[in-house]
Amino acid sequence: MKLKSLAQTFNYLILLTITTHLLLPKTLYAGSSSAVILMYHHFGDETPPSTSVTLEQFDAHLDYLQHHQFNVWPLSKLIHHWETNQLVPERTVVLTADDAYISVYTEAYPRLTARGWSMTTFVNSEPIDRGFGNFMTWQQMREMQAAGFEFANHSHTHSKMRRIEGETEAEMLARVRQEIDIAQQRLNTELGAENVPRLFAYPYGEYSESAANLIAEMGYISVAQVSGAVDANSDRRALNRFPMAVNFAKIEDFRLKVNTRPLPLKSVTPWDPIVGENPPTLTLELSKPVRQLNCFNSRGQALNMDWQTPTRLVIQSEQALRSPRDRYACTAPIGQGHWYWFGHLWVID
Repeated sequence: MKLKSLAQTFNYLILLTITTHLLLPKTLYAGSSSAVILMYHHFGDETPPSTSVTLEQFDAHLDYLQHHQFNVWPLSKLIHHWETNQLVPERTVVLTADDAYISVYTEAYPRLTARGWSMTTFVNSEPIDRGFGNFMTWQQMREMQAAGFEFANHSHTHSKMRRIEGETEAEMLARVRQEIDIAQQRLNTELGAENVPRLFAYPYGEYSESAANLIAEMGYISVAQVSGAVDANSDRRALNRFPMAVNFAKIEDFRLKVNTRPLPLKSVTPWDPIVGENPPTLTLELSKPVRQLNCFNSRGQALNMDWQTPTRLVIQSEQALRSPRDRYACTAPIGQGHWYWFGHLWVID
């Protein structure tokens, strides 16, 4: 079968690597804080496939989660369990949606409510205030909130959380602060400050380390748009989420992703996703050795991997990464149907 895009090639090769190891001896993974965060945008067939899942796909996702007895939590509940050192049950998934598009209300809301589940939606407040028809209204959000759904900050104008052309570092940080403050004020006013968690989703999934540090200093826990599972040790300046879109939301892909675990990492260097020299080098310090780890760029090409010690790995793509965003991804089998999955964002000017 001919693959339709390089992105599909990347996804296919990861799945192929994983399938190759399905017959390995099984070992029990004892996780106590891990979860998978999923990111949606549109629900339906009439919106861009790059940011949409079909209703058939979404129904299949929910059926799978229910049939396999997953715990479906809002993001604030997961964070609360981490911060209070409570165990997170096995098979815990967080559903999130970015931008507060109308289909979250018309399609996702009734489907989730029927199962007693909720979702965390990240809101860029300007289009809501301007009454754009493809977004939800504040009243619809209040209705959903009363049913247990939560809403959080996605900036006011959907502005990038990094320097843009002609902008100094100080100007960027001032803009970031203003964008987040305005959006939070609008959320607090419309939905009640006591009901709005200090959570933030990066517009376009882009950020610099200095912007991420500022946002953390402002009291927010942030989520990114890079595939990978999370646990209590994950960096809360940019928690990984699996993006759900037509080409990557088939049920076999979904099944794989919701059963992943975070790679046991001690450090990632550089953490800053802004690329200087292209292709960049990434150093991973693991908390324990991991067998059969494989790493890829977004083209699906294997990365050069230099194991300097059993727990120190240096990886680099042979080819320059593509602007404006790219990624490295690493996977390894754990056993019992679970896989480690780690993704690192790169932003290329």
